[in-house]
Amino acid sequence: MKSMNRLLRWLLHRFPVSFRERYGDELVDLLNSLTKDTRSHSGWLGVVRLWAFQATDLTRSAIAERRAARLSQPSEPQATSRQRSNRSMDGLIQDFRYAIRRLTKNPASTAVAVFSLALALGANSAVFAILNPLLIRPVIPLRAGEVVNVYTPRQSADRSYRPFSFREFSLLRESDEVFVDVAAFRPTMVGIGEPLGAGMRRHFGFVVSDNYFDLLGTAPVAGRFFLPEESGPSASVPVAVASHAMWQRHGGGADFVGRTTMINSTPWTIIGVAPAGFSGGNALLAPDIWLPLGMSSLLGGAFGNASGGRSLTDPGNFALHLVARLRPDVTVQGARSRLAAVAVRLSESAPDNAQGARGLEIEPPSRFNIDTEPASDGPLLVFGLLLLSMSAVVLLVACLNLANLFLAQGTSRRGELSLRLALGASRRRVVRLLFVEGLVVAVLGGAVGLLLSYAANTLLLDSLGRSSAFASMGLTLALDVTPDTRVLLATLIFCGMASLVFSIGPALRVTQTDPGGYLSLRASDLHTTDRWGQLFSGRNCLLMGQLGLSLTLLFSAALFFRGAHAAARLDPGFEPEGDLVAELDYSLSDWSDLAVRQRLTLAVDTLRTLPGVRDIALASHLPYGNVTQSLEVTAVRGNLARTRGRVTAISSGYFQAIGVKLLRGRDFSELEWRSRGNPPVAIIDERMARTLFSIEDPIGRYLQPVNPPGDRGSGRMEIVGIVSAHREDLLSEQPPARIFIPLGQDSVARAFVHLRVAGPTIPDALPEQVRRTLLSVDGEIPLVRLAPFTTIMETNMELWAVRFAAILFGAFGLIALLLAVIGVYGVRAFMVARRTREIGIRVALGAQPSHLLAVLTMQGAVHIGIGLSVGLILSLATGRLLASMLLRVSPNDPLSLAAGALPLAAAALLATWLPARRAVRTDPMMTLRHE
Repeated sequence: MKSMNRLLRWLLHRFPVSFRERYGDELVDLLNSLTKDTRSHSGWLGVVRLWAFQATDLTRSAIAERRAARLSQPSEPQATSRQRSNRSMDGLIQDFRYAIRRLTKNPASTAVAVFSLALALGANSAVFAILNPLLIRPVIPLRAGEVVNVYTPRQSADRSYRPFSFREFSLLRESDEVFVDVAAFRPTMVGIGEPLGAGMRRHFGFVVSDNYFDLLGTAPVAGRFFLPEESGPSASVPVAVASHAMWQRHGGGADFVGRTTMINSTPWTIIGVAPAGFSGGNALLAPDIWLPLGMSSLLGGAFGNASGGRSLTDPGNFALHLVARLRPDVTVQGARSRLAAVAVRLSESAPDNAQGARGLEIEPPSRFNIDTEPASDGPLLVFGLLLLSMSAVVLLVACLNLANLFLAQGTSRRGELSLRLALGASRRRVVRLLFVEGLVVAVLGGAVGLLLSYAANTLLLDSLGRSSAFASMGLTLALDVTPDTRVLLATLIFCGMASLVFSIGPALRVTQTDPGGYLSLRASDLHTTDRWGQLFSGRNCLLMGQLGLSLTLLFSAALFFRGAHAAARLDPGFEPEGDLVAELDYSLSDWSDLAVRQRLTLAVDTLRTLPGVRDIALASHLPYGNVTQSLEVTAVRGNLARTRGRVTAISSGYFQAIGVKLLRGRDFSELEWRSRGNPPVAIIDERMARTLFSIEDPIGRYLQPVNPPGDRGSGRMEIVGIVSAHREDLLSEQPPARIFIPLGQDSVARAFVHLRVAGPTIPDALPEQVRRTLLSVDGEIPLVRLAPFTTIMETNMELWAVRFAAILFGAFGLIALLLAVIGVYGVRAFMVARRTREIGIRVALGAQPSHLLAVLTMQGAVHIGIGLSVGLILSLATGRLLASMLLRVSPNDPLSLAAGALPLAAAALLATWLPARRAVRTDPMMTLRHE
């Protein structure tokens, strides 16, 4: 065979260089293939005849090619740069053709490589496609550098923030010292459709001023936006602008503009459609509808807040958020220095005696915050970087997997590659050929991965949009995960980086052997006899790195799953089992507060008569209900301490209905919760009692609100009872301090009816009985949800976020586990295949197959053990990085470590045992005869 290789090398050198570069690879492959086929069918005599014919034919062809090359040679002594460029491009095209041809000859290994890379690149593309609208794509596409949000803090130690009044907005809009224009908006929840009994649904929207859309640089795709007279305090015509998504849900026809729709039981006319993707500067939540500021009196607040129904010109109606566009000659820093003087003039023109002197602040628009207090996008940025890091680890695992595969293939192709080097091909040319093969695999994997990422993201967003955590609150996601130029470019970069990682290293490794020396060796002689060299060979190091990184991802996923499990099992301090909750949202109606109270009283009295209902009560807020209200209070003649407590307005019997213990004092009376005008009273929990009164008895003492809301006056509240502490959310380490007031002391916009049954299980017929009873009392009652309390707790946004993170990291972990198993199987199968002859000889000499199987499996187990040890160190370090994001689980949790390590170790051992078992069961005589 060596003489044939020398003959082929001599014959190819008879051809011109250009011919060898273009067709040399194909001739080598063709002659090797013909030689193998002829030898298997006709023996060595047939091989000699073949080579005699080919030598004669190649000699004639070489003479003809050299003559043609001399005739076509230009008169210039050197080729032009353009000709050199053409030759390089021809060589690159030839490399791609050869790579494609070689990959199609090995469909199994190509499919494994493409599938492995598609999973990893798909994960990276999916994460980038989600983060693109969240963190990369501009929140406000036009004039993004000029637009700022405006806030007003109180100039005191606590610097509390509040919304603006309409008069403050008007004065700032008229001022041109800092801003070119100022627009107002506020979030709201509205009921769209016929009365709820006939299909009204809750939707998220914005109430905006007439210049809102123009300031944000957007234009309608159909119809028009609001006119000044439609947004002023004297507006009387209810008109609305629909979102592009809402327009599409209604067919997307031209007749949509001008259509009348029922909003909060009042007919409104659709006058325009916002462009696709416009969400009012919020990257996460998309309003379904925009309504004019002048019609605020017909609407409720953002999430059941009754302040939306107050007059727009009421000086105490602080409900507006402001967004402004800076003057062209004013920077953000320069504007901040001028705002102090503007704030002074604003306070003089629109004094706020109850709130004290206030200042003005500006900040760039937040991607997610719609609150009246500035908030950073930093936490989501950290989470996004964490997702990118985890997906990058998945890609690295896939690259190590493919690097091992390419290294194994390169080792088996060393004869071919050495022959190319011996025939005159440069090492750079051979490395480029191998890199092109890797690039083709990467591009195929990237294309498949891009399709997988789009399908996965679409399913994810569809499931999120239908999830009760969003649907129950009438929220629509603003995320658009359709691949755009950024996503395609990022995927292309991922492909290029991946191909560099998994192809260049193996290419340099397999081309560093001296071609002449290699051709004189057998393939089985190319392994080192050094024990440590075998243990930490490049192939084994790649394998151990895969296992270590995979364990890190599995451990991270297990931490989040453990946190979600701990959150679900957390003792809330009350008894949700056996509690049926009916949510009534009166902010979706135009009824007065008196009418709402009358309807609620009638509904409660009627529901109390249902069989099986043991207790019934009302509350303005729901624990774990995603919406809270707080109030800062201090004790009158107490220790002067201040504390902030969650406020809930309730009826009598509330604590008994939800399973909270009344420790001291009394419950509210029927008169206190059913009617207004009674002396203010309050019930606090034991945590607030300890904070404000230490060991003193709070019963009969008074609470003084620090900044009381305008509709509650400024009077102090007598403490009449103390209840046990219970949770309001998941993230707080301790249950928050609680303040309960009777419904008679608060405006009723959103009410939760608690119906406690005798046992922990709600009868199947009770929900339908409750629904029919409520509709019989009032056919237009705004019943937006009727579900067991346990089901509502499952829709908590914090619990949903923890579970979402667990599922996301779990998906990364499973992908890494699958890639690691593929990698282990491929490496062990290749290494065992190289030792097939040795194994056959050992079996033929009397070695027991079971002993050989144990030896081969133990060799793989050593590599697995080292890889898992590396993964243990990486996992503990990763746990410390994730500590701030974990919920009630230690970053060094041993159960999470075991949950990640045991499946990985078992799967890796199985992937080691299978090829070893197949090798020792091979007939040794067949192996020796083949050799």
